[in-house]
Amino acid sequence: MRKLILQIVFIIMIGITIYAIPVHADDERTSFGSEFYQWELDMESPIGIYAHATQGIQTVDVYVQYDATMLAYVSGGEHIEPGRVRISGNTGQQIQYQQMLNFRPLVAGETQITIQESSITDSNGETHISQSISVPIQIALPTSWQLTQLQVDGVAIENFTPTILLYNIEVDTDVESIEIEAFPNDLQVEVSSNTLDIGSNTLYVMVINDTGEQVRYTLEVVRTESENVISSEEITTQEVQVMMQGTHNDGIAVRNQTLMYVLLIILLILLVILIITKIRMSKSARKKEHYQNQNKDIRIIDWSEDLDENMVIEVNHVSMDFKREKDEATSIKEHVIRTVKGQHSYEIFRALDDISFGINKGEVVGIIGTNGSGKSTILKIISGVLAPTSGSVKVDTSKIQLLTLGTGFDMELTGRENIYLNGALIGYTKEYINEKYDEIVKFAELEGFMEEKVRNYSSGMVSRLGFAIATARNTPEILILDEVLSVGDMFFRKKSVKRIMEMIHGGSTVIIVSHSPGTIRENCTKAVWIEQSKLKAVGAPIDVCSAYEKMHSS
Repeated sequence: MRKLILQIVFIIMIGITIYAIPVHADDERTSFGSEFYQWELDMESPIGIYAHATQGIQTVDVYVQYDATMLAYVSGGEHIEPGRVRISGNTGQQIQYQQMLNFRPLVAGETQITIQESSITDSNGETHISQSISVPIQIALPTSWQLTQLQVDGVAIENFTPTILLYNIEVDTDVESIEIEAFPNDLQVEVSSNTLDIGSNTLYVMVINDTGEQVRYTLEVVRTESENVISSEEITTQEVQVMMQGTHNDGIAVRNQTLMYVLLIILLILLVILIITKIRMSKSARKKEHYQNQNKDIRIIDWSEDLDENMVIEVNHVSMDFKREKDEATSIKEHVIRTVKGQHSYEIFRALDDISFGINKGEVVGIIGTNGSGKSTILKIISGVLAPTSGSVKVDTSKIQLLTLGTGFDMELTGRENIYLNGALIGYTKEYINEKYDEIVKFAELEGFMEEKVRNYSSGMVSRLGFAIATARNTPEILILDEVLSVGDMFFRKKSVKRIMEMIHGGSTVIIVSHSPGTIRENCTKAVWIEQSKLKAVGAPIDVCSAYEKMHSS
C-alpha cells in the first residue's frame, strides 16, 4: 500500500513539474567570456565574444560598441570606426564561434562593452537576432593617484574614496547647474555638462593629474521635481507609468508564485527520494554487516607506526569491487520510477583482483597497464580516497600528496577563481595561494586569460592550469602522480617533466602512473604491471616494460 501511494505521489509531482516548467529549445545567442572584467591602465587586455547555436553555426555577424574615450582598440575583428567593431565569420557548422578582442585602457574608471547587434545563421539556414547585452569594465586607478576629495557646489561628496568611481547625488528643483571641484586643487577637471534637467542626469567628471594620468568619475545627479507645478500632460504620463508599473509588478508576482510552486514540488520530490534512499541504505547496511561478519579477516589499515623501517607502503591482497547498473535509466523520470518500484538491477565489476606489492622509502615506482586495468583505483586506495573490498593497505596517508589534474574545477568560474577553489581542495591556504598566484599563472602560460571562464579554455589550457596548481607546493614525503607527465604541447611537457623531476629528486617516495613504458624506464627504480585488474609483474622497469610491450605488440 505504501509503495502504491508513493508511486501515485511521484507521478502527480512529475506531471505538475513537466507542465509548470517551460522548455526553451532555442539557444542561439551571443555572450561574453565573463560577467565582469577588471583591467589595468595602459595594459593590453583581452575580452572574449562568443556565439552559440545548438543546431550549428553557418555564419555569424556581430557589432560591438565601446567608449573610445575610455578604451583604445588594438586587435581582433574589423575596426569600423572609433567605438565600433565588427566580428563576422563562417564556422563550418560548429556549435560555438569565438573571437578575442584586445583593448588598451586609456582612462581609469568604469565603462562597458556592448554587443549591440548580432545575427546567427544556423545550419538550417535560419537567422536569429540576439538582444543587446553589455559587460561592465572596471579600469583600476594607478597606485600613484593622490585625489583626496570631490566637491559639488562647495560641499564635499560624503564618504568619498578615490577608488570608488560612481556616486549618487540629489539636488533641489531650483538647482539648474552645479560646479565641481577636485582636491588637491592643482588637478585639472573636465565635466561633461554642468546643466541639469528635471529628473535623472548622468555627468562624467574627468580628473587629470600632473603626470597626465586620467580617471573618470560618474555622478548620477537627481534634480527633484516640484510637487506643486505638474501639467495635465505630465499627470497623464505619470498615471500611465503607474499603471504600467502595476502591470509589471503583477507579472513579476505571478512569475514568482509559479517559481515558488515549482521549487516546492522539487523539494517534495527530493524529500520522498531521501526517505526511500534511507530505507534502502538501512537494508544495504544490514547486508554489509552480515558480509563483514563472514569476512572478519578482511581489514583496512591506515597507520603511521608498526611499518618496517624501509617499507613505507605495503599493499596486501587488495581487491576492489564496484556495483554498476545493468540497464541504466535514460532520464530522471525513469530513474525515479525505477527507484520507487525497486526495479534497479546491478552487477558486480571487479576492478582489482588480489593485488600485493611493497614500496620502500625513496623508491620511484611506476605503475603501468592498459586503460581500465585498475591503475587509478589502486592509487585512490593507497591515498585513502577509496576503501578496498578486501585486503589491507599499510601507509601513513597524512604524508601523501596525490596529483591528478583537473579535479575540482568549476567550468563556470574564471581561471583566477578556479586557482583559489582548486588550491583549497588540495589543501592550500588563501595566503599560500596569494603568494604563489603569479608563479602559477606564469608557469601555466595563461597571462591575459585569468578573467575568462574556464569553460572557454581549450583542454590543453585546463591541463596546464591544473598542473601548475597541483605542483605549486613543496615536495611531500610520498608523491603520487596520476598521468600528469603528458600535459600540454611538446614544450610544456618538457617543462612539466623538469618540475616533476625536481620533486622526485627532492627525496620523496614517488608513485607514477603512465601508459608510456618509456616514462617508466627513464624515471623509475621499480615497475608494477597491472593488467585487466590482475597483477602481472613486479620488478626492474626494463624487464617489466619489455614484457608489457611484448604482450601488446603480438
